[in-house]
Parts: sequence; structure tokens; C-alpha cells
Amino acid sequence: MKIKFTKSVFACILISFSIISCKQTTVYVAVNGSDTNNGTKSQPVASVQKAVEISRSSGLKKIIVTEGDYFDVSVVITEADSGLHISGQKGKPVRLMGGIIFGDWQQNGGWLEAQVPDSLWPDLDFRILIVNDTLRDRARLPETGAFNHKNEWPHQWQSSQGGWSVKPTHDDLTTLYYNPADIGPWLDVKNAELTVFHAWDDSYVALAGIDTINNSLRFSNQASHPAGAYASWAGEKTRQYIVWNIKEGMARPGQWYIDRTSRKIVYWPFAHEKAGLLKIMVPTQNHIFEIKDNTSEVTIENLQLSCAGAPVGNTGYATINITGAVLAGKVNNLTLKNLVVKNVAGWAVKTRGSHVKISDCEFSFTGAGGLYMTGDNITVERCGIHDLGKLYFGSVGIYGDGNRNSVSHCELYNIPYCAINGIGKYSVAEYNLMYNFKQTMVDGGAIYMYGGDSTIYRHNAVLAPKGNKTEGWTYYFDELSVNCIMDNNLAVNTIVPVHHHMADKITITNNLFIDEGRQKISYPLCSNLSFSGNIFVAEEILFSGPTGEIGPTPKESLNAVFQKYYECNGIVEFEGNQLFAGKVVQEVLHVYNFVRKEDFSYNGNQQIADKGKRENLQSKLPEAFLGTGYRGNFKTVYQKMIGGN
Repeated sequence: MKIKFTKSVFACILISFSIISCKQTTVYVAVNGSDTNNGTKSQPVASVQKAVEISRSSGLKKIIVTEGDYFDVSVVITEADSGLHISGQKGKPVRLMGGIIFGDWQQNGGWLEAQVPDSLWPDLDFRILIVNDTLRDRARLPETGAFNHKNEWPHQWQSSQGGWSVKPTHDDLTTLYYNPADIGPWLDVKNAELTVFHAWDDSYVALAGIDTINNSLRFSNQASHPAGAYASWAGEKTRQYIVWNIKEGMARPGQWYIDRTSRKIVYWPFAHEKAGLLKIMVPTQNHIFEIKDNTSEVTIENLQLSCAGAPVGNTGYATINITGAVLAGKVNNLTLKNLVVKNVAGWAVKTRGSHVKISDCEFSFTGAGGLYMTGDNITVERCGIHDLGKLYFGSVGIYGDGNRNSVSHCELYNIPYCAINGIGKYSVAEYNLMYNFKQTMVDGGAIYMYGGDSTIYRHNAVLAPKGNKTEGWTYYFDELSVNCIMDNNLAVNTIVPVHHHMADKITITNNLFIDEGRQKISYPLCSNLSFSGNIFVAEEILFSGPTGEIGPTPKESLNAVFQKYYECNGIVEFEGNQLFAGKVVQEVLHVYNFVRKEDFSYNGNQQIADKGKRENLQSKLPEAFLGTGYRGNFKTVYQKMIGGN
């Protein structure tokens, strides 16, 4: 029988095919899939990148990654992928790793060793090793603490506005003089990498050579500042350095190093760890997701990401030069939701753009910071950000800049530098819970802002343990900040709950500051500060800053930056505050110079309370802050940190 294809029959066939194709709305990825498949639920692809390519060609904008572990993952999303929605299978563990399980591990004494062929990582440029889903410690010298170097840098730092009074040379930024008792000709410069400490940041450098006659090390990349910088005020930290990734630094089980000379990885297992039962993972990719400029309307959710690398390089302030496991360019309307990012060498997430929303995420065990965000209308909420800076000590929980951003109901802890380092102008940080910050570096605070304008900190809680000796500089508006507000915040045992610097028109209202011994309210080079309705609790309270009084330093002797602050007047309003203290004093400063110390003079309804009232306030749980963070655990953290009812 011969079939005659009329126009109507042909149209019916086309409609049938259209109905079939319309049934597929989603591209599926599965561990047992194949990238030769078409991405249907019954024929899933094996990689997220292939799913993106199918989405791009087919117009299907939804990708579901089903349960399982995916290795060597690197996904590039471009402007052509705008509108894409990538989700892990709901309620199932979906893990994307930017690395592979590696190595034919051989026992060599108490250590395990694996040779690395030239075809893999020809330069062996990685800094993390993950053993059974745990980030292991690198070999280091000294085992704890740091070595002291012999460099001197006597020149003045003229604030971040002015930089160094003398510009450092290339040699200044690439040379460190060591004590021969610490370092010898045995040092393998091909393997060794250094952390060089400054004040609020550190430099991370590889080595180009060693001079055993002059006892000097030459860096292969420039440090941020000369070794020894800031020593006049930042103390012993500025003379310290650590040597990483050398055999001589293997001191205990759980450590490892890369022997680039012999092209092998060396790991010291714990007694209970057997070579055949270990899953040892090494990064092969620097980004698990890379979202290119001008991409818009992308959502990524319900995924666990780990094992992303980061090339060697100097970190920059707050580690802003280091890359991220999720790296987004100038994007618009990006949503990251319910992501777990851990065990990565750089940032968990690094994003630029506008109308970005990051919610219900967990970022931890990173080499650099947690979340880097810069742009406009960025919202961060209900995120846990903790255990950071495993490679770089200048790391922060959140680094932010831009306009009209918000960070709310986040919990940030176990961080070597600031918890929140900037949010942007006309921006708000609220209902965040922070503790165990500034564990390594000096300066900075729990929430720090450079150049804020109409920026608000409100309803945040910052806790430090009893006996804390680290000055928190807790709520901090720094240089060029103006018209900013601190309202209804809590600081407990942080010693310096308020520190503002080179700021103008800052309003501090209705906050509660509690300390065991001395409490310092610090505001050098500030003007037009207003305090109202605050409660201060401590054994002794010290207000430290200018009063408008001119000191003995001639204006013309100062550099141009400091001259701008020559007549700063400090506090101009102090009304309705309560001071529960045995003693309240004022340290009058002009520029940074001490003028005199005297009893603090104030007007209004202030109260200096007896010791019994002070102790009652110190022991009472501040219930108004139970809603901070995202886990409803303020009371638990408070009792663990400082006790209380």
C-alpha cells in the first residue's frame, strides 16, 4: 500500500513531534549518565557542563543534577545561558568536586607517597589536600607560632588615603632577611612558600632563591608591603613569617607537602588511617562554577561544592586577589541558594554585579574568605560562614562594596580577620551573630567599613569569651565614612566595642556594650559623633579621641592627609546614656598624640552604678538578641562563650 503525504498528514506529523519534544522541560545529569545522551530523565548526561551546552542549543532552561558525587567539575556559564536554573535533586546529597581522587599511594616509613606524572599539574600549583572529606594541614615551620625576620621598614604609613611616605621598591617587596638559626641551605626554594605578616593583612609569596651568605630570601612575586612595615605601632606581628610546604615542616600526623623536586605528594597518615581505605582528593579546577560577564537571571541551588584550587599569588587586602570556587563576573539577577561550599583553596563565592541574592548557604574551611561581593542591590541572608583562612590569615567572612546592599541573619565565626569587611554605601548589616573573629590579625573589627556613606549596623550581636585579651574594635567605621549609624547592637567582652577612625557624623544609639574589666570607646581623628540611649557596662570605661582641642603638633609638620583632620572634634552629643562602671575617664588625643587623661565629662541622664548593678548586667542574658543569626542558637553560643542565665 502506498501512502500519500498530503499537507494535512505532514502537519499532523509535525504536531506529533512537537508534542513529544514539549514533554522535555529539563536536562538531567546523573553519575551513571553519558555525555553522548540527550539529557532526558531516562538518558541523562554525565556532566553539568554538557547539560549547559544542551540547554544552550535547545532552549531548555532547567537542569537537575541527581544524587551522587561528581569529580573534576568545571562549569562555565555565559551570557547565552541567561535564564538558566541549575538545581541539585531536592533532599538528596549532590556533591560537585573540582578535583579527583588521586594517587597510587605507597608506604615510605610512616608516610604515604604518590608520584605525580608530568601530564597532571605540570607545575604542581595547588595548596589543599582533602582526606576523607577533611581539609588536612600543610607542613610548616615553625610548627606553631612564627619565625622573626630581620627586615626594617621605618617609613610612615599615611593612612589608606596616603599610602607610604616612601614608595617601596621592587627589592623592598621581594626580599626577606632571616636568622640562620631558623633557615639554612637545606631549604628547597622550589617547594617553600612564605606567609609574611603585616598588620591587617599578610602576603603570600613563592620563592625565587636563597642567599646563604647574606641570609636572605628572594620572593618570586611581590609582597603587599615590605617585611617589617607597620612595626612602629602594630607590634611583633609585623616581624613574623611562616615557611610552608617543606619536608622539614612535617611534625605530626595529618600533615602533607608537595615535593616538586621529586614530583610527589607526601602525606603523614594518622595511626587509624590505612592507604587502601583513604579517599585522598587533589584539586584539578580553580572554579566549579564560572559565570561570565553580562550573564543574567541565573539560579544555582541545592548543591554541595568542594575541592577547588587557586593559583599561587599574593593575596591582597582581605585576600581579594584570590579566586573563588564560584566565580561570577558582572552579572545581573544571580541567585545562589542552599549551597554548601567547603574545603576550597580560595573564596567560597566571589561575585560582582547587581541584584544578587545569596541565601541559606554554608561556606567553610576555605583558604581565603567566605563571600566576596561587590555591586548594587546584593542581598545576603541566613548564611553560615566560618572556619576560614586556612591558607591566608588576612581572610574575612564577607567582603563587600557597592550600594544598597544588605547582610542579615548570618552567623560568622572562627575567622582570622574581620567577620564582615564592608557592605557598601546606603547598605545595612543587621541581625548577624559573630564570634571568634580577629583570631590572627590586628586592626579590623567584627563589622568594618571603609568609606561608608549612610551605612547602618543594627541589631547585631558580637560575643567574645570571658578572659578575652584581643581588642575587638567591634563596630568600626573607618576612613571617609560619613552619616553612618550604629543602632541596637550588642558587644560582650570585646574590650573595644566601638572604634571609629577618620569618620564624620556617626550616630551611636541604643547599643549595649558589656565588658569584664576595662572598656574602650575609641574614635581617633573623628568628628561630630553622637551617642544617645546607650548602655555601657565595665569596671572602667575609657573614652579615647579628640575634643576639638589643638595639641602641640604644628599643622604644617603633618602630611596632607592628616592635616585634613587637624581640628577634629570627637563627640558633640552625649545624651541619655547609662554608664555602669566604677570609673569613667577620657583620654584626649590630638591627631594620634596623647594630650592628657581626665575624668569623662558628660551631660544628661547618665548613671555610674555600683558594683552589684554592674555584675547583674554582666551576667544577665541579653534576650533582645535571641533573633540574631539563622539557627536560633544565640543563647547556646552566649552561654558557651561567657556563661549566663
